[in-house]
Amino acid sequence: MSGVYIAGLVVSGIATIGFFGVNHKFRAEVDRAVAPMIVPERQWRGYSAQDLNEFRIVAVEQSTAFGKSALDLYRDNVLRLDMGFAVALGLFSLLAWVVATQQIGSSIVSSAAMFGGIAGAIYGISDLGEDIILRMLLRPERTIRDDDARTATALTWLKLATICISMVGAIVFALLSIVFGAMRSSAKS
Repeated sequence: MSGVYIAGLVVSGIATIGFFGVNHKFRAEVDRAVAPMIVPERQWRGYSAQDLNEFRIVAVEQSTAFGKSALDLYRDNVLRLDMGFAVALGLFSLLAWVVATQQIGSSIVSSAAMFGGIAGAIYGISDLGEDIILRMLLRPERTIRDDDARTATALTWLKLATICISMVGAIVFALLSIVFGAMRSSAKS
């Protein structure tokens, strides 16, 4: 059975890298187009209905190198690819802890692994939920209420907390950010 988990770990790891890599250029272009504004989901303090409305207004008016408005690029590309990334990274984190438990077999490791694995799964689910809600809320014709923004913010905070608790997810995300950030910097030089 451990072979199945290892195969799942490899497949979810490759998918995680793939989704992050493809999305990196789209995310960077949205950031560039709306600067100095920060995309709401990356605001650590959370975001309000007003923040989402302001982002939508600015993003719909800014064109990107991909021939779409920043809002369309964000909704159609960034958030969709992030859904795949969330599922892949959540699964990778969960499976990494399962494999660690099988390889080490210690009761202390098993307890920590269960906690880390569950956190990884919750991360994937909460990030997926956040992306789905943001795609709905950022439709140009949609009225955004404070309750909607609070729900999306709660999912943002939950994803941030659980990716850190999972440890594996946080390490993978940090490494991918460093590698792809360095690649982008060297491409600009």
